[in-house]
Amino acid sequence: MKKVLLIQPPIQDFYTTSIRLYPLGLLYAARVLELNGFRVEVLDSLSPLRKKEIPLPEKFSFLKPYLGQPNFFKCYQHFGWPPEKIAARAAELAPDLIGINSSFAAYFSTVVELVKKISGKHRIPIIIGGNQATCCPEEIKTRVPEVEAVIAGQAEDNLSEFLRDKFGQEAEPLDWKNIQPAHHLLKPEAYRIGKKNYISLQASRGCPQNCSFCNVHLVFGRVVSYREISAVLREMRWNYLKREVRIFNFEDDNLSYDRDWFSEFLQAVAVDRTLQGIELTFMNGLSYENLDGELLRLMKQAGVRKLDLSWVSGNPFIRKKYHRPQKKDENEFFSLLKEAKSLDFFVTVYLILGLPGQTKEEIIEVTEKLLEMKVLVGPSVFYLTPGSQLHSDLEIPAEVRDDWDNYRSLAFAVETEGLKRRDLIELFIYIRRRNLENRI
Repeated sequence: MKKVLLIQPPIQDFYTTSIRLYPLGLLYAARVLELNGFRVEVLDSLSPLRKKEIPLPEKFSFLKPYLGQPNFFKCYQHFGWPPEKIAARAAELAPDLIGINSSFAAYFSTVVELVKKISGKHRIPIIIGGNQATCCPEEIKTRVPEVEAVIAGQAEDNLSEFLRDKFGQEAEPLDWKNIQPAHHLLKPEAYRIGKKNYISLQASRGCPQNCSFCNVHLVFGRVVSYREISAVLREMRWNYLKREVRIFNFEDDNLSYDRDWFSEFLQAVAVDRTLQGIELTFMNGLSYENLDGELLRLMKQAGVRKLDLSWVSGNPFIRKKYHRPQKKDENEFFSLLKEAKSLDFFVTVYLILGLPGQTKEEIIEVTEKLLEMKVLVGPSVFYLTPGSQLHSDLEIPAEVRDDWDNYRSLAFAVETEGLKRRDLIELFIYIRRRNLENRI
C-alpha cells in the first residue's frame, strides 16, 4: 500500500487565530486518498501551535513605529514547526507522495521554503493544493518548479484524476456530500478552544453571490449544494462520542442561504439526544440577509452563542458597487442586531477598510453607530485576493501585485485616492481602541 504525507505548512504573520487553523481541506484530501487505497498521515505543523518572534521583513518596516503600541501587535512571528524539522520528519516517514496545503497567497513564501527544503535533500514527489493552488496554478508551477503537480479545485474531483495518472490505478471522482473528512487522523486534544475539543466541518459548499473582493467561487462554484442533514449529524455525533468534541465550527461560506435547510438543521441539533451541551460557531460568518428573529431563536436553542456578520460597509453605494447583497436595508440590519443582543448573542460585525470609494469619515461614522449597539466591530483591511474581480480591475503597482506577501490585511498594501496607508493603519488602531473603550 502506497503512503502519502499531507502537510499543513507553517505561516509567518503578526497574529493568527487558532480556530481558523483546523486542516479541514487536508482531511477531505486524506479521505479521498484513503478511499483510493492509500495510507495517509497528516503532519499539521501548526498544532499544537508554537510561535517564535522573527525579524520584521523590510517590506513591512513602515510598521515599526506601531509595533508594541496599544491596540496593535507586538512583533512579527513564525507559527509552527521550522521547515527543517518538517523536512526531516518527511524523510523519516519516506512517503511515496507529499501533498502540501496552500490556502492563502500571503503565506505562500513558507510553502516555497518548505518545498525547497524537502526537494533539496529527498527525491519525493510533491503536489500542492488548496485555495491558492486553485486561483494561481500556472503561476505556482513557475514559482516552484520543484513541484510535480498543482491540484486545482476540489480534491474529490481533481485529486482522483491525478492519482489515476500518477499511479495508474482506478480512481473515480467522489461526491463530497457522501464522504466524511478524515478527522480520525488528528489527535483530538491538539485542537481545543479553552478546555473544549473542537473540529471544523462543512455542511454546504458554494456561494451564489458575486462580491467583487472574493474568490471562493473559484474553488466551490456559485451553486450552493448541501449535505443531507442526517449525514452532518452523524459526523457530529461520531466526533462527540469518539473524540469528546464539544465545539463544532462550520466553515461554510453561505450556510444560511437555504433558509428551510438551515432551520431544519438547527431544530435537529436542538433535539438531538447525543449532542448535549455543544456550541456551534460560524467563523466565516453568516449572511444576515436570510436571518430573522425566528432563526435567531432556533440558533440559540441549537447552541449558537456568537454571531459573526459581515456588513462590509455602512455605505449602501459601496455595497452595491462591489455587488454585496443587500436585501435588508440599514434599518432592518440594525433591527436584527437589536434582536440578537436581546437574545444575549455576542455579536461581531465585520467592516472592510480600504475599498476604493470609501472615506475615513464614513468608516468612523458606521463604527460609532455599531458600537452604540454594543457589538464588536471587526476591522478587516482590504487586500487583494487572486481571481477576484477587484484583483483583475484595480491598477496596482507591480511591486505590490507580484509580491504575494502583500496579500494580507496587515500589509496595508492597497492605497486608494481616499485612503492612504497611514489612514488605514490609523483606522485599524482606532477601531480596536474603541472596542476596548466600549468594553466589548
